[in-house]
Amino acid sequence: MTAGADVPTIGVNLTWLVPGVVGGSEEYTVRLLEAVQPLIADRLRLRLYVRPDFAAAHPTVADRHTMVTAPAIGSKAGRVALEQTWLAAVTRNDQLVHHAGGTVPFLRSAPAIVTIHDLQPLEMPENFGPVKRAWLGRAIPHAVRSARLVVCPSRFTADRLRDLLGISEHKIRVVRHGHRPTPCPRAGPGHRPPPVERFGRYLLYPAIAYRHKRHIDAVQALARLGPELDDVKLVFTGRQGPELDRVLAEASLLGVDGRVVALGRVPAAELDDLYRSAVALVFPSAYEGFGNPALEAMSAGCPVVAADGGALPEVVDDAGLLFPVGDSTALADAVTRILGEPALADSLRQRGLARAGSFDPGIAARQLADVYSEVVDSRHS
Repeated sequence: MTAGADVPTIGVNLTWLVPGVVGGSEEYTVRLLEAVQPLIADRLRLRLYVRPDFAAAHPTVADRHTMVTAPAIGSKAGRVALEQTWLAAVTRNDQLVHHAGGTVPFLRSAPAIVTIHDLQPLEMPENFGPVKRAWLGRAIPHAVRSARLVVCPSRFTADRLRDLLGISEHKIRVVRHGHRPTPCPRAGPGHRPPPVERFGRYLLYPAIAYRHKRHIDAVQALARLGPELDDVKLVFTGRQGPELDRVLAEASLLGVDGRVVALGRVPAAELDDLYRSAVALVFPSAYEGFGNPALEAMSAGCPVVAADGGALPEVVDDAGLLFPVGDSTALADAVTRILGEPALADSLRQRGLARAGSFDPGIAARQLADVYSEVVDSRHS
């Protein structure tokens, strides 16, 4: 089909995507949308349904795709209602709607596919309030049953969909994360000093402080490092999250509060600079549908020390050091090894770079393009 023909339109529901708030699912979705457009331009057209603040946060995506801006959304309940009404109306002529945020409206006017980033709401319901827990406990099973295909970012999540919800393997498509690091920023007016000048030796953990991310394990590991390593700092990035105050209180209790730095959300280029200079990424999360920071760290040549939760072993493979979830002593031991064994640290950097090469954004974009074509072609066959 050529660009001048009647090109089918695929809607992409992004009304759930609150910039800077939804974590790794935002990075995953945005990177895919940036990379997929050249692959489908001659045969499919994407139309993105977005919040009013999306274009300013992601101008590259906005430049590449047609966007339809939703009315202002005041709450999560308002967004759910908007999907059943406004979204159902404006997608009436779309061939397909990709609901990229894990749920599918109960009222809709076009066939659906859905991305399920993980099944944490079903497997770790204690991390959610009663209203959200009840809603997602109903909405996620509905989404995977009603969608033509279910997209997920890892084999781990695919297996949990099959085992926990009984989704047939033929209905699941794995579309992994892809990442390329940004170039090293050049010095200039207003440029921050290099991270080693700001922090010295430091461990990095870029994640919103939710309970399952277990930031507190990283703090406890920091406190367990020997006296010869008492100059090592722990740098957190990402939106504050509900657990940060408790984590900082634990740091104070353990006497390491002067060595814990919470930077908040930082631009991508600054985060990549932090990866390049860190002693290691520490990633004690108990549950990950993928674990994008591990990929980002490996692609920047940063050694990875990660818990064995969720998809992290699948992503890291043998390119990092894994430890049992919740074992801050094992985390501290792994960090001590990296600091004390330069050959090990160098090996992890090289293995990480090689491993990251298998997660090229172009591969992920091709996988998503194939999903779109599969569903659209099946409707016309």
